[in-house]
Amino acid sequence: MSRIKVFLFLILVSGAFSQIYSQGDENKVGHLRILDRDHANWKQIDDFSVLLDWGFYPEPIDLRFRIGNLPEESKTEFLIFPWSHLDSVQVCDLKDNCLQAGFAHPVDQWLIPGIFPVFPLRKFLESSSEIKVRIQSRNYILSEVRLVSAEELYSITTLYSGIVFSLLALVIVQIAYLINSYVRLRSKWILYQILFSIGMGLTFLFVSGIASRYLFPGLGFPLSLGKKIMIGYLIISGTLWVSYFLKIKQNFKPVWYFYNSVNILTAILVALSFTQFPRLFISRSFTILYLAVTGTAIILSLIAMKRKTIQTRWFAMSMFSLLAIEILNIISYKTYFSFDGKSFLFFIGFFVPINIFLTSRVVRTRIRELEFEIALRRKELESFQNSVLENQSDSSNEKRKSTIIGINVDEALARLNRLLDEDKIYLEEELRISDLAAVLGLSVHQVSELLNQVLNISFPDLLKKYRIEEAKRIILNDPSVNILDLAFSVGFQSKSSFYDSFKKYTGLTPQEFRKSLLPDAPEE
Repeated sequence: MSRIKVFLFLILVSGAFSQIYSQGDENKVGHLRILDRDHANWKQIDDFSVLLDWGFYPEPIDLRFRIGNLPEESKTEFLIFPWSHLDSVQVCDLKDNCLQAGFAHPVDQWLIPGIFPVFPLRKFLESSSEIKVRIQSRNYILSEVRLVSAEELYSITTLYSGIVFSLLALVIVQIAYLINSYVRLRSKWILYQILFSIGMGLTFLFVSGIASRYLFPGLGFPLSLGKKIMIGYLIISGTLWVSYFLKIKQNFKPVWYFYNSVNILTAILVALSFTQFPRLFISRSFTILYLAVTGTAIILSLIAMKRKTIQTRWFAMSMFSLLAIEILNIISYKTYFSFDGKSFLFFIGFFVPINIFLTSRVVRTRIRELEFEIALRRKELESFQNSVLENQSDSSNEKRKSTIIGINVDEALARLNRLLDEDKIYLEEELRISDLAAVLGLSVHQVSELLNQVLNISFPDLLKKYRIEEAKRIILNDPSVNILDLAFSVGFQSKSSFYDSFKKYTGLTPQEFRKSLLPDAPEE
């Protein structure tokens, strides 16, 4: 699977390089000039393109262009608006004969359906070299207006579509790998990472205009709205992925509440995107939330790495790449973006595959860690069960099993082992036997009999045993861990209860156990 990703990545980068730097000036047509003395909101890039920079400006923008040095009759020139998310664009001649495009209108109603607005100019230029353009969009208006030949139009469209489809191929490979991992381990963080990756793929489809062009050509769906929905989806699914991967609820409870608040705010912002609420506020709020979530994830991953509670090196690097993508995206509005879309496309084609590679390494490392933990837990449980069975005769054991009417004992034990080994259900502070029964699909009486008759252990003792084993593992990985924080993180509700249970199952207090591992450890 990783070789396929590397192969697709190399094709993507080499294709982007060849397309970006192979476009010469041999097919250039005419020249484009904007008839406006005020340079505050536009810039002439070269003879063939103008950059419009109105920011968040929901009102219609009326412009006038002159096209000179008309090409030979054999050539056809087009006015295009690439790399933009404009809701509506109208191009008219001086007699007010108009063509309309933009993503608020169904693509199949455009004269030339495309992944960005395209207007043929031959008819407009028959009577005059001047044209009128009206633009309206609720998204940030930073759009290039470019005069191109048919050959250039084909080249630009091919490059843009090729990069998007290559990125989609990488995301599909990533999702397939994650689904296979989820089937094997049934871990929630993998499920949420699948949802995050699906959101990334949908973002490429909708924000690029590919979905509007090929999947829903009859649906007028503003990309300015679609972009906000996709960003909101990525923030929510990303916080859930990070929360379950880093076990934030158990290890960093204040951050758990913070992430829940972020998700609520994100849902509110997505809802406001459907209203006339100012898009500038919504966009900046999304940016702040994204940076806050990603920055917090980086800090927590570094803390977890220091504590050695979980291997997070690749995870921290993937979070850094996501942070870099957003920072460069912010900078690109004014500086990194070279105004012709080429640098932006290379930036997307380079950094996104890097992030996919890093997240795949995260999954692979975590899966190996989980498999090792599961094997260790199963070995411990088998040892525990064997010790219990040794104290019972085969006949009495069969008799005890037979009293649990209506269930398959072996199957119930397998489900219980999965909940304890993989899901670590015992870390929930307020876990009750009725909660365990509901998850197992049994009655409280059946669960009680299963524990007491087959495993010869009560429900409270089972929780304490597994919680103490988890605490021992954490101390082994990080002898400097705070004892009170440790007690809460493994599910105990008080320090005294944790001390009593630890002493009961190990014969030592937590400090004594840590002292046996690290003689120089300070007393708390």
